[in-house]
Amino acid sequence: MADVKPELSRLGELAAGLRPHQHLCFIYETQEERFASAVPFLGSGLERGEKCLYVADEHNGPALLEALRKTGTDVNRYLRGGALLLATKPYAASDSDPDEWIGVLSQSIEGAGDDRFSGMKTWLGEMTWALAEKTAPETLIEFEAKVNHFIRDHEVKALCLYDRHRFSPEFLLGVIRTHPLVVYGALICENPYYVPPEELLKPDQPSREVDRLLNNMFASQRAFDQLRALAGRLQSVREEERAKVAREIHDELGQALTAIKIDFASLLRDPHQDPALASSPRSQSIVKLLDQAIQSVRRIGTELRPGILDDMGLAAALEWAAEDFQTRTGTRCEISLPDVDLRLEAERATALLRIFQETLTNIARHADATQVQVRFAKENDNLILEVRDNGKGMREDQLSGKSSLGILGMRERVLLLGGTLTISSTLGSGTTVRVQVPNSTPSAE
Repeated sequence: MADVKPELSRLGELAAGLRPHQHLCFIYETQEERFASAVPFLGSGLERGEKCLYVADEHNGPALLEALRKTGTDVNRYLRGGALLLATKPYAASDSDPDEWIGVLSQSIEGAGDDRFSGMKTWLGEMTWALAEKTAPETLIEFEAKVNHFIRDHEVKALCLYDRHRFSPEFLLGVIRTHPLVVYGALICENPYYVPPEELLKPDQPSREVDRLLNNMFASQRAFDQLRALAGRLQSVREEERAKVAREIHDELGQALTAIKIDFASLLRDPHQDPALASSPRSQSIVKLLDQAIQSVRRIGTELRPGILDDMGLAAALEWAAEDFQTRTGTRCEISLPDVDLRLEAERATALLRIFQETLTNIARHADATQVQVRFAKENDNLILEVRDNGKGMREDQLSGKSSLGILGMRERVLLLGGTLTISSTLGSGTTVRVQVPNSTPSAE
């Protein structure tokens, strides 16, 4: 079974939004998934005035048309007017010749450009018809490959539906290879395993496919490396901007507020002023607001870029973050630090602090913990940051972090440093986050 379950509403949006010259396959697992993609795809084509061909076997066709009727579509009117063509045995008379099948499809779009239709065509193929006709797998795969040529040259969009429970895995591998786009997990995916028809149908196909696969691997790795480099650069730029904003807040806004407070206090002590002014509720309120504003400026500046990280290093910054967490949440936080100060590159130190802060944020939001234990150490040539809480723990599906931007961000930071992030948890017994990154000591200037 598939690991990714599609969101049914998203399937409908994707199907309704397909464009001409697109040839997709959707390997579905349930009838709900089938209807969620097929009904909007066919219905949207009819609403736009397109000529639609629905290829199905005798069992699948009526059920889908009934589902289409339940959406308010007047199926019978479209059938009578020729906008919707239903073919239950489309290629039985063509003697298993894919070229003749393409001819049948070509006939189906005749008249699509007249005054009754918009000129575009929609094809929906319930490919279980091939099972009913006992079509040879290699014949159907050849047909799918030739459909790509046809769709490229005509104003056609096609969605091929394959029931995963009725087609063998070996056959479905061929299906994937003949579709440039694949619907999976409520996404339209560019298919890196797609084999162009001019390659698939040539006698030297294996040799060509070796070249294509090697080129795909090279291009994929290069793109991955470029994205990772870009992500690293974006992280660096963001930290630089945060440090700049923190300095400006401290130097400009913080100093301005402090000067206002000093001037106001001086004004209140002016002998020419009414002595009662200094003790008046309004004056006291202004002083209190100024104090709160100054504290807010310090807090915002510290959150943007803790000055202690630059001034005293990572160990001191981790200790400060742990104490701040304990003060804010009331959760006891014990931290173990190296006996000697570790000199780290600024990028490495910043990343580890941000990972620690994100971990504490997750504990505060989700763990219901009463105690947190932190260990930061150097082991061999690696830096270890381990955070353990005694909270309610996490489910297995939560540990991957696929739905958590915070965890995804932590993993990305660790990968940029060439390290690993491990999250282990047991429901009712807390969670442990362990970060291991290579130690890189900055060279002496």
